[in-house]
Amino acid sequence: MVAALLVAGAVWLAVEAAAGRPLRWNRPTRPRRPGRPTAQVWLSQAGAAVTPAQFCAVSAALAAAAFVVLFAIDRAVIVALVPALALGALPYGYWSTQRRKRANARFEAWPDGLRHVTGALRAGIATLHEALVELSTSGPEPLRAPMARYVRLADRVGSVAALEAVRSELADPISDSVLLTFELAAEEGTTMVLRVLDGLLGQVTGDLAVSEKIRTAQTQSRIAAWGSLIIPYGLLVFLSATTVAYRQFYDSSIGLVVVIAGACASLAGFAVVRRLGRPIATTERVFTTEPVTPVAGTIEGRPRR
Repeated sequence: MVAALLVAGAVWLAVEAAAGRPLRWNRPTRPRRPGRPTAQVWLSQAGAAVTPAQFCAVSAALAAAAFVVLFAIDRAVIVALVPALALGALPYGYWSTQRRKRANARFEAWPDGLRHVTGALRAGIATLHEALVELSTSGPEPLRAPMARYVRLADRVGSVAALEAVRSELADPISDSVLLTFELAAEEGTTMVLRVLDGLLGQVTGDLAVSEKIRTAQTQSRIAAWGSLIIPYGLLVFLSATTVAYRQFYDSSIGLVVVIAGACASLAGFAVVRRLGRPIATTERVFTTEPVTPVAGTIEGRPRR
């Protein structure tokens, strides 16, 4: 069978070459979708002070340790392997949750942040830059870190480029709207922008209320998705550890097929339930930026429609 497959592959390659379609090993990489953060930016958004290589190393070590422990308990390779792989994904799940919590906290803090800035502008006691500097020290806690990043960059590359860099790092629709408005104020003045900020404040407040209702309504779906994924394999590990017949069955070829089929079905069902219970975005990103890369003391990043 192997020889037949190799011959068929050789014939297929010969036909493709004769037709002028030779196999190319160095295919051009697919460009990253605009607006999708890189692995390092994703970790930074989650608050993880590690590199992608360190993150992958920790995940692999956790999976290996879990496999050793589970195999020592149930003595069946496939029964120990599937939960071990799931445990290896725990760092991703944890930091994904932290990233979502930080984004939600920032979302909830923007109304107070906008009131902070508009109050200073209306009172005439500060320029926009000074109001943003004040926001980084006395504003809502979730906004202090990104605005501190703006303050550090503004002295080197200017206010507009610094706002673009922060917007590229935050990469969420609400921050896009707010920071783009700040960019407009920095370039055009504040008289008309104050009206825009007032309208934006009402929109953000309304989106916040709708998002909270959606998250509350979808809590049961998320719990059901995780329960349907975890409980069967917890029961499988328990049965294999306590009953010799189960251990022998799942250590055989038929048991391997059953576990693989069950894992595929569980993952497919989990994906469907998670997609049905996925939070509905009340606002989509319209403006995205190219990756922001410091080059010779400058930051480049242009908004794209």
